[in-house]
Amino acid sequence: MRILVSGIIFMLVCSFGISAQAQNSWVLYDDFNSAFMDIEKWTSTESRGGGVVLLETVRELHGNRLILAARAYGNTVPTPPLPDPVPFMGNRPGDVNAGFGLTQVFQSMKVSVKVNEAQATGCPDFNATPTSTRARLLGFYFNAKKETPTPGNRSHDVLTQVRIIRNSNSTDKPQILEVWVDVLRCTDITCGNASFDGLLPVQLGKINLGQWATIQIDWDGSRYFNVTLDKEPAQQIDIQNATFPPSEGGGKWSVFLVSSKWNALGVANRLAANCPVDQRAMGYVEAEFDNLFVREFPSQ
Repeated sequence: MRILVSGIIFMLVCSFGISAQAQNSWVLYDDFNSAFMDIEKWTSTESRGGGVVLLETVRELHGNRLILAARAYGNTVPTPPLPDPVPFMGNRPGDVNAGFGLTQVFQSMKVSVKVNEAQATGCPDFNATPTSTRARLLGFYFNAKKETPTPGNRSHDVLTQVRIIRNSNSTDKPQILEVWVDVLRCTDITCGNASFDGLLPVQLGKINLGQWATIQIDWDGSRYFNVTLDKEPAQQIDIQNATFPPSEGGGKWSVFLVSSKWNALGVANRLAANCPVDQRAMGYVEAEFDNLFVREFPSQ
């Protein structure tokens, strides 16, 4: 199964793979209590799929919070009749990210987040793929194949993301948001596409618009991800259940050998592609982030 990730689980509850005694302490990476984002800590990226218009964006500190917002519109095709060949019927991205820890793979990351607005519209009579809008925490962790990293080539890099999401086809009340976790492998150089490799998304829970929540990702550096929403029991992802391709050196995967040492807070839209002109897909999300904590591996 493949999805778009551009410009980005589960199972049982168990104890974290590294003992508490061996773990480093949490470190406050940023509390956002300054006037501007720190150039030594942060960078920025935006992503637009083919024909997507990222019309309104926000990336700023305000009220001792990091505010991220993005309004994006999908591309259109003249219909009816359908063009020949029939156009792509998936979705395309329109994302705003704030990247951090660009030279590090963290053992753990956690942040408080509040989604203030989330709107998503698609064109279900023409494209069954819904539009979705989300706020997220993500990080790249290892390469599933290469024995040595290749700078600029994200192929087979593995990322984990927690996304607070609203779909255009949701049957929940308008104020309800779903919280999901994914582990994904990049399938091209830019990581514009990715594969679940058998590790299907798992829902962590639901929250309300305007509700603060804390999301957390822990990795043991070898086999397990533990992902948490607030004080709910952690969902565990066992990488040995994945169908990653074998490494070029014969191993299952290459810990730390990742081309994309990149972590991010972001707001992201996945817009139904090629809608009719009078049914253009739209996604809008505004979120606040506070108190980003990280924990390095003991060996770092």
